[in-house]
Amino acid sequence: MFDWEKTKFMKKRLIDKIAVKNGTDYYQGRFVINRDSLVDGGVYLGQGSREAIVVDFRRSKKLKELYEIAKIKATENGKIKKQNILQAVYNSVEEAMPKQSEVFVKNLINKYGLGQDKKIALDVFLDNKIGVCRHDALTCTLLLELFKKEKFIKGESNINRNSAKFGGHAWCRYKNSDCEIFILDVAKKYIGRLENAPKKVRWCYERPDDF
Repeated sequence: MFDWEKTKFMKKRLIDKIAVKNGTDYYQGRFVINRDSLVDGGVYLGQGSREAIVVDFRRSKKLKELYEIAKIKATENGKIKKQNILQAVYNSVEEAMPKQSEVFVKNLINKYGLGQDKKIALDVFLDNKIGVCRHDALTCTLLLELFKKEKFIKGESNINRNSAKFGGHAWCRYKNSDCEIFILDVAKKYIGRLENAPKKVRWCYERPDDF
């Protein structure tokens, strides 16, 4: 049984620290990223206390560099091809954070003293080439937002997460203009259609409203 209430539990845990403005949750001046929001400009908080990840493309040298890399990977015969974008994003993020390890992430957070819901830029993980599923998913989602902003694609990208008794997980979900759903999951090494995820790496990617 998979639980989709991680954000709900996070909000309950931080009830005294989250402000609601016009129906949107804010934490220390930034909107709280959830599965129905954008990621650029927001902050991503955990069900349990951990680092609060800030995604801010405008202020990020590293994310700007990575977006240019993704655009090059999506280019064919001098033009960015829509059909190449998902794979280009996946490959760019996979190459940017090759050290996929909870231990490395915890050591990095401890180095900067940034646990307990203290804010840290996504750039720090990219600079150190370290990440786990949440950092991968945020980065994939952000890059797809940028491709949409420049009108290379028309679909919607979101970061999704859920949990089961054996742990939690996060990934990037993309629904194209034909309502086809794709999963970009660097941590579990899967990119493809929602319905085609192989059983050996299978996670419950379906949202409750997909059934």
